[in-house]
This record gives sequence, structure tokens and C-alpha cells, in this order.
Amino acid sequence: MFEASMKSLRYGGRQIAISSTKERRVSFDLVEFYHNGSRLLGVDTMKFTGPKIAGLMNDLGAGFQGGHLQAPTVTTWPIERAVEAYQAVEKGGSPTRHLLIP
Repeated sequence: MFEASMKSLRYGGRQIAISSTKERRVSFDLVEFYHNGSRLLGVDTMKFTGPKIAGLMNDLGAGFQGGHLQAPTVTTWPIERAVEAYQAVEKGGSPTRHLLIP
């Protein structure tokens, strides 16, 4: 997915990495990367302080209020229906986020 994501960037686009899968190493075409003027940013959220997180949330709030950002659809599931929730995720085809509630 990483290389495909890099290729999908518009000219001057940014790829932000905040987590990794089991396989931590990635590859991409370096020439395409710099010809496209792309930027790759790594973010270690474990180093954020409470005030830093509050500032980021305030910045994001303006994007949501201005209609530039949209929250994903969320479906909540009681923990007793966890198997159904996982089956819904496995089925895919929807940008819906699934949240288990204990």
C-alpha cells in the first residue's frame, strides 16, 4: 500500500506515516518521488503532550467547520457482537469505521 499511496499523490503532495504494519520496511521509486515534489512526513504521536494534542484538535476543528474535512461514518457495536463487527470489516467496500463498545 505504501508505494501505491506515494504514486497517488498530486504534485507536491504529502504522505504522512503515523503507524506501521508488521513489515516496517517500505520501498518506492525515488525518482518519481522527487520529480513529483512529494513530501514524506513521519509522526510519533507518543511524543505529543496534552497541550500539543489540544492545539492540533483546534486546528482540525476549523477544517471540519469550514467543510474541508469530513468525519468518517462510524458504526458502534456492543462487545457481544464483536464477531459481526469483524465480519463487517472483513467484507469491506465501505469507508465506515467500526467501534466496539465494552
